[in-house]
Amino acid sequence: MPRLFTPFRQRNERKKDTQHIGQAEELRGERVYIRPPCFEELSFIRALWADPETMEPVGGPHHLPEARAKTWFASMVDPGNLTNCYCLIFNQENIPIGEISFQRWNQRERSAELNIKVLAKYRSNGYGMDALRTFIAWFFGPVGGGMMTDNVALDNQRGQQLLLTLGFERDADISDVCMLLITKQIFISKYGEPTKCFAVDRAGAYLR
Repeated sequence: MPRLFTPFRQRNERKKDTQHIGQAEELRGERVYIRPPCFEELSFIRALWADPETMEPVGGPHHLPEARAKTWFASMVDPGNLTNCYCLIFNQENIPIGEISFQRWNQRERSAELNIKVLAKYRSNGYGMDALRTFIAWFFGPVGGGMMTDNVALDNQRGQQLLLTLGFERDADISDVCMLLITKQIFISKYGEPTKCFAVDRAGAYLR
C-alpha cells in the first residue's frame, strides 16, 4: 500500500528549480486553483482565521500567535502528516482567497472530514463551489477516497447550502449539528467518474 502523502521535503529534493512549494503542481478549477501553502503564506492564513466576518459562521475569529503558527505549519504542511491535507485557494489573479483541506483521513474506511473557508470579501463569486468540486473530485479520484463528511453549525445556513448544492446529504439521525456527507457513489451519480489525474504536492503516490 503506497503512502497517501509525500512529505514536501522529499518533493523539494526532486524539484530544486521550484521557487515555491506546490508552484508547479496544483488542482485547477474553472475560477480557482488550489495548492499547498508555502511558509511565507502563513501571514494570509493567520489573517483569514482572525477575520471576524469570515469566521463568524464557525464560532468567531481565531488568533494564532506566530510561534504556534510555525508549529501548526510543520504539523499540517511541511513536513505534514499522513492524515491531513491542507491547501490554499487562489483566484485567477493569483490572490489567496481562502483555504480547503481534509482532516482525519481514515485509511480503512477511505473517509475524511472537510474544511473550507472563503474570505468574506470574496464570497458570492462562485469561488467556493468551484474549489469544493475540484478538491472533492481529486479526493474521490487520485486519492481514492470513498466518503467526505462535514459537521456544519445549525445556524450556518450559507455553509449548509453550499454543500447541499454540490451533492452532500444530511444525516437526519444527528440533531445537535448539521452532519453532511457525500460518497463517491453520490458524486459519480451527479458528475460522472472523477477521471482527471490531478497533481498536487500532497499526493505524491498519485502524480502522473
